[in-house]
Amino acid sequence: MHPRSMFLALAFVASMLALTAPVAAQEEVLQPVEAPQALAPNALQLAQAAAARGDSAEALSRYLRILATTPDDVNALIGAGRAALAVGDTNAAAGFLSRADVLDSRNGQVKAGLGSTMLANGNARAALRLFNDAVALGVPPTEIAADRGLAYDLRGAPKRAQADYALALRLHPSDETTRRLALSQAIAGDRVSALATLDPLLRKQDVPAWRDRVFVYALTGDLASAQQDAALVMPADQVAALGPYLPRLAALKMADKAAAIHLGRFPGETPPEPKPVVIAAPRIQVDRATLTPAAPVQSFAEVKAAATTPAPVTPARAPAPETAAAALPVRAERAPAPSRAQRPPGSSRSEDMPSASQTAAPAAPTRAELAAEAKLEAKARAAEKRKADALAAAKAKREQEEEERAVARKNPARHWVQVAGGANKADLGREWAKLKAKWPTQLAGRSPWTTHYRFTNRLLIGPFATSAAAQDWVGDRKKEGFATFRVETAAGDPVERVD
Repeated sequence: MHPRSMFLALAFVASMLALTAPVAAQEEVLQPVEAPQALAPNALQLAQAAAARGDSAEALSRYLRILATTPDDVNALIGAGRAALAVGDTNAAAGFLSRADVLDSRNGQVKAGLGSTMLANGNARAALRLFNDAVALGVPPTEIAADRGLAYDLRGAPKRAQADYALALRLHPSDETTRRLALSQAIAGDRVSALATLDPLLRKQDVPAWRDRVFVYALTGDLASAQQDAALVMPADQVAALGPYLPRLAALKMADKAAAIHLGRFPGETPPEPKPVVIAAPRIQVDRATLTPAAPVQSFAEVKAAATTPAPVTPARAPAPETAAAALPVRAERAPAPSRAQRPPGSSRSEDMPSASQTAAPAAPTRAELAAEAKLEAKARAAEKRKADALAAAKAKREQEEEERAVARKNPARHWVQVAGGANKADLGREWAKLKAKWPTQLAGRSPWTTHYRFTNRLLIGPFATSAAAQDWVGDRKKEGFATFRVETAAGDPVERVD
């Protein structure tokens, strides 16, 4: 290829990559289309290929190009819905799939996609109904089994959930489904099966599996093992933050257990302030009798979301000669430690460390007493600092929440219609002028607004009184050839008037 041609091709590819974010890709749909353009014969295959290799943003961009010229293409609507769900935009996913359902109410793939969308929003009852409709319309049960299993768990039916997970794993093995199966077994109280299910993932050092083992122990009532595992794979502040939740998991109803573990929805009132966590080593005493709790959090969802990054445990210091003998009986009473292949990444076994007799150096009694006193003073100062830090963090969190509430009052949840979009907010005024010139009757009396989303800025009209009113406006304009779609802004989302 000629160098200049290659340069132009690379520049085109780079410019297209900038449009792969979900909403930015939607912008192409929103710009007024002067005349339908011919699609390449393999446009749908290219979009499906992008989805198959896991590039959901690219897939969504390609599906939207198809919908720009053929807005009633059911396959493209299904693909766009699935891709939007994969990138976390459940509102857009619901919009695409609902439109597909209107066009083809007997399409099983549409029902399956809507079921996954309902599940992502925590509506397990609606998800189960849609999954069963999908199977009745010809979708193979193996395609929806992993998600339907999660829906059964959220409805408090772990045995049915486990049957679906097993079905999914037979034809579509996945680490995520394996972890769901293990948690479902723990929800049902079967700790032995849950640990056996996780074991292959633990041996290959799958960090989410180590984190899930903490919850397996907690769900089945083994609080000591849950706390010990948490200390091995999570930072100390996360261990402390989990403190008030772990003891309560085993007593929850099965549906509440699933909601807590999978959705971060913990029932009941705001939990009490975390208590110190004591972690004892099997052979030598760990030099951290307590772990100072982190600043209080509002929900279990925040705590669980934070517990995603494993942290290595600092090897414990060998005890003084007078305490070594007291530590040995503790080792005899504990269950055997995991083998080297079963240890979490970054963890240390106390059996691998030198014994107290090998590390304790003889010292004069006076020096030992002085050293012990100095350590006590240092620990006291550290405890005071941790307490002050926790109080400061709690105050900062309260101030941030008050600020967020103020923003939410200023910007309540509202209903809009998006008429265009653009990466540069300064250009939206000119774009609005063009639209007004082209659609003067339709936009008469309307004012332009904008809100930022991902890599673009939405150009909106509204707000409308209800979601249905916004959708009716979209439907009326579609008949006239004016491509728009409904947008919901959540409380706190800033929306500005376009000058």
